[in-house]
Amino acid sequence: MRTGGRLLTTNFLRDRSGTAAVEFALILPGLLIMVFGSYEVANLILADLKLEAAAETAADLVAQTRIETVLQAADFTNITNATTQVMTPFPTGSNQLKIAYASVTYSTGSPVIDWHVEVNSATPINAASLPNSANAANLGNETSGSTDSVIVAQLTYAYASPISYVLNSSYTLSESALNRPRYMSCVPTYLNTNSVCP
Repeated sequence: MRTGGRLLTTNFLRDRSGTAAVEFALILPGLLIMVFGSYEVANLILADLKLEAAAETAADLVAQTRIETVLQAADFTNITNATTQVMTPFPTGSNQLKIAYASVTYSTGSPVIDWHVEVNSATPINAASLPNSANAANLGNETSGSTDSVIVAQLTYAYASPISYVLNSSYTLSESALNRPRYMSCVPTYLNTNSVCP
């Protein structure tokens, strides 16, 4: 009987039939973290690329304003609608996408905000919050009285992970774009005094 018990113990210790299942169970959590993490990173990068394209679209659409056209509230609504379409398939409702538009003139060598428009309670653009590349040395004619200007669009997007119940992650992405008016030196809007540029 002792020989049979020893044989049973030896056979049990040599039996490797469940080894693969145990190893898989040990590796599975790490594998799932890598899969979901890769998905999350790829989705976040895609959202940032879409936001960059949306910012460039917003600035470009304002810059395409034709001569003798004064932008109205409906124009900014249409531009914003086109900009949100660039973010597809990411959701843009519930104030997830905030857009701030501004026209900046450098007639004194320092930035002057000619007008600004905010959508979804975006933070207004001011001289201190301009992107680093929007400085008088790079943009605009610095001579006194010049109306040479640049259009600035700043977008902020509240990204929420589609698998947040697993990773519980949310990020705030921000992008800016600059564009010169194409058909005039400054784009007027209904916010300007008499709807003319400075």
